[in-house]
Amino acid sequence: MPEEKDKDRDKKKKNKPPNSALQALAITTTIGMEMAITVLLGYYGGKYLDGRFATGPWFLLAGVLIGLAVGVVGVYKTLMGFFERE
Repeated sequence: MPEEKDKDRDKKKKNKPPNSALQALAITTTIGMEMAITVLLGYYGGKYLDGRFATGPWFLLAGVLIGLAVGVVGVYKTLMGFFERE
């Protein structure tokens, strides 16, 4: 019977909303920072490569798009980890 109690407790944990405003603030800040950092790294990396190889805005555009894609994947993984813990 203890196994049934563990299963019930696990189900209740999964259906439970975030329990504090600080937790919501933390996840929001994490998402924002992930997006900002990855896009900025792509921007500055692309800008550097454009200056190095004189290719115009192509590396900059590619860097921003890659940074955006990496940011979206990071946000997805962060959210999945957050919801699995709850």
